[in-house]
Amino acid sequence: NFKGESLIVAENILILSMTRMGDMIQTTPLIRGLKEKYPGSKITLLVTSDFATTVSLIPGVDYSIVLNFRQFDVQENWEDRSWIKVYRYLEEHLENIKSRNFDLLVNLSHSKFSALMARYLGIKNIVGFHCNESGNRMTGHPWMQYFGVELFNRPYNEFNLVEIFSRSGGVDARGRSIEVVRPENQAKTLISKFRKEEILIGFQAGSSLEGRRWPVQSFASLADLLIEKVNARILIFGVESESQVAEDIVRLTRNKNRITNLTGKTNLSELCGLLEKCEYLITNDTGTMHLAAALGTKVVGLFFAHAHPYETAPFSQGHLIFQAGISCAPCSYGVHCNNIVCIEKVRPQHLFLTIESHMNTGSWKIPKSINKDTEVNIFETIFDFDKNFRLKPLLKRDLRTDDLLRTAYTLLWRESLEENPDVYEKGFLINGICARLKQEYDCSSFGLVEEQLEKKYLILEEIIKLSNTGQRLCGKLFKAASSLKKDPQKISRFGEEISDIDEKIEVLGLSNSEVRPLTDMFSKRKENLIGENVCLLALESRKSYISLVNESEKMKEILKNCVKNLAGSRADHISHSSINVAVPGK
Repeated sequence: NFKGESLIVAENILILSMTRMGDMIQTTPLIRGLKEKYPGSKITLLVTSDFATTVSLIPGVDYSIVLNFRQFDVQENWEDRSWIKVYRYLEEHLENIKSRNFDLLVNLSHSKFSALMARYLGIKNIVGFHCNESGNRMTGHPWMQYFGVELFNRPYNEFNLVEIFSRSGGVDARGRSIEVVRPENQAKTLISKFRKEEILIGFQAGSSLEGRRWPVQSFASLADLLIEKVNARILIFGVESESQVAEDIVRLTRNKNRITNLTGKTNLSELCGLLEKCEYLITNDTGTMHLAAALGTKVVGLFFAHAHPYETAPFSQGHLIFQAGISCAPCSYGVHCNNIVCIEKVRPQHLFLTIESHMNTGSWKIPKSINKDTEVNIFETIFDFDKNFRLKPLLKRDLRTDDLLRTAYTLLWRESLEENPDVYEKGFLINGICARLKQEYDCSSFGLVEEQLEKKYLILEEIIKLSNTGQRLCGKLFKAASSLKKDPQKISRFGEEISDIDEKIEVLGLSNSEVRPLTDMFSKRKENLIGENVCLLALESRKSYISLVNESEKMKEILKNCVKNLAGSRADHISHSSINVAVPGK
């Protein structure tokens, strides 16, 4: 349904954000950008009743629509358990939404239900997950297609979801940060109870998934260190269901009188007021983390299990992120880990020493006790020279093949998925990212990376070869289908041969994870091809093969240029400058 950014004139925009508070805050750069892109437009945010109060914090929202599914949790509201009541509730609300004549729908919810809603509403221009009249999955806009494949290629992604969401709406995320409307501070009474000399530090020890939580013993040990060595007052935030976690932390500490358990005891306005007064928030990957960052409080984020900092780190500058530096982190989606060792790798002493250093210097510096052999990754959130958000590693580890591939993919997708890509000279960008890699990684063993990349080039060549064959078959299919004397058997044979090529491309991606982002994007594009017009399908399919060829060739070019640039960092590299070359007679 997406007709191209340059063709859309949007005056009445509907955004579906039917997930959590943090996801809503992550839409704020997109909403701000849409307001700038379509001056005078009105934006309506559709949310569930669970997080309806968060709408007041989101700047740029003109109206909101709340779907209350919780009412059906109450027995007396649904005594006969009839789905007819649910259907009538939805029908009434969806018909009301249709009557409001929205001209652009941005679906940031990736559920099947939201896709069906998008189809039912019949809005002309759709960005995001929806379905066609047959119920087949569709994904509007290249960046939303990328979002659909990124989840299965996490080692090679460094795009934050904020940037993916923003770019899918045609909004340049560079230099933008998450933001919230600051409510009137209703926490003054609570704050007045604390001594002025105390440093307020917040803990968010709960999270939506238990496996993503740092152990309560670790929070308790860190609390004692902060209280005893920097005179901290610890405020534990969370919803009422997380009160047991907070109670366990208090029970395990030596300084119980310096800890205030606020789980389930604050409304949203009070939470904002308290977070603003905190010097730091130590938190798992939660909505409170994004709220604190948007309010300007320094965040120390803890990412475990499925939580991945490249995807969901707070989208603003100057925060610190800890993640276990082990090969299985983060878990893949759909994986249930029965031994979550990653939570034990990040230790209270790591956090305390880093926070203490920040208090003294105003910048994030890693203490000497943490080195590249420590099984932990530490990142600082920054905006780079081009105002792109990224995670800067603070531990100088050996450069691995995956690090180079992830960086190369970032450059590739920023060029390939944009309708109007940046006009920077590619050589300039490659020189810039290579200088960054040299600064942030130990490249002395780069020869090993070079050797591994030689094998990847061969796989890319095989993908290019198969894609070129696919292009030729599409041409033959088009010719056969457009002929006055159609030969059904020939058309069927070409279709089967194209399917065989697609299967071979898919197998190459599945058996070589380094190229899977390319093959998955190819599959996602073809997934969006619908209709019964064989000629049109052949032409559109040919475009998908052409995109795969172009992206594979660009990826190969980027990697080879990076190798050329980084080769001088190898420990065994011999410079051939005139200074080192023996000159006869000299």
